[in-house]
Amino acid sequence: MQENRSWVIRVVTSAAAASATVQTNHLAGLLGVICITATTSSFICDQFRLRRVCMWGPVATAGVMVTCTAKYVDDPASNTQSGPPKTVSDSSISFDRPAYVCLEPPKDNSSIFSQWADSSLTTAWLNLTCPVATVIDFHFNWIMDDIGATTAGPVLVAGTPGAIYHKSFTIGGCTFGAVSPLNAI
Repeated sequence: MQENRSWVIRVVTSAAAASATVQTNHLAGLLGVICITATTSSFICDQFRLRRVCMWGPVATAGVMVTCTAKYVDDPASNTQSGPPKTVSDSSISFDRPAYVCLEPPKDNSSIFSQWADSSLTTAWLNLTCPVATVIDFHFNWIMDDIGATTAGPVLVAGTPGAIYHKSFTIGGCTFGAVSPLNAI
């Protein structure tokens, strides 16, 4: 039996995101990839579970409202199960109080969002809306894939073979990049 591991990956957004749809393979790459060659990788895990997503959206100009929203997609494609819709949202107009939301799946395992996700799938998982420079914590459970063949991961640019990276992803012009000291690519 393999150990169920926990990991929190913190990212920051490079631009405002308007209903950015995050897929399971984006989350798996963010969780971790092993660089095989300078341009190829394998996912560090075959499956994972997203336990929580927390977002802090900063106010850039006092009095100008910013909003953070996190929502599970309504009906994930290619799945026979779904779950009750769940959306969390918060707004702020003050420097000393960022917009803050925290989204968790239902506790009763009735929803696909409470289940383990396959790293290689491109299933739409989350819709995120946030201002530029939003800090997001992705809380994962995962199992290291060390008993079978690894699953091919995303394409890398100038990777170092053998290195483990947290793969940034870009959706709608907004890059979600792992925060240093994590080894992001």
